[in-house]
Amino acid sequence: MFIVQGFISGLIATIIFDLFNQSLNYAYNINKPKWFLLGRYFIGCTRGKYFRDSLEVDDEENNELVWGYSIHYLIGIIYGLFYVFFNLLFFGYPSLLAAYFFGFITVLGAWCILMPFAYNLGFFASKSDQQLKILAQNLISHFIFGTGLFIGYYISF
Repeated sequence: MFIVQGFISGLIATIIFDLFNQSLNYAYNINKPKWFLLGRYFIGCTRGKYFRDSLEVDDEENNELVWGYSIHYLIGIIYGLFYVFFNLLFFGYPSLLAAYFFGFITVLGAWCILMPFAYNLGFFASKSDQQLKILAQNLISHFIFGTGLFIGYYISF
């Protein structure tokens, strides 16, 4: 049963995450995540290209946006499974505090894995001239993701 709950929790959290970023883009013209670059990166990984100077100038890959969104949702669902398992192990019910903890853990994954390798921004966006803006936007978005984990688990509980 926890697999279904984790799937639902991760799926809902990822949808809420995407809707939040879409609303920021619509209301304030804040850049939303470039999932096509994530797809381009992982397609390149299948060909042995793990490090790149810039994904934005690399050649486009077939279906990179589809791959990017698929990987994005798969990662969200995996985080949902871990969140539900963690709750069952320690609380036995949906915990908002644990959800915010997972939100923070997931942003560390973005800062330490996606930014330096997939987006070539360096660890914690250190190569970007907008580092603080990127980090703040990521942190807020991932706390929204954590809230979505809680909502998804609470609905499926």
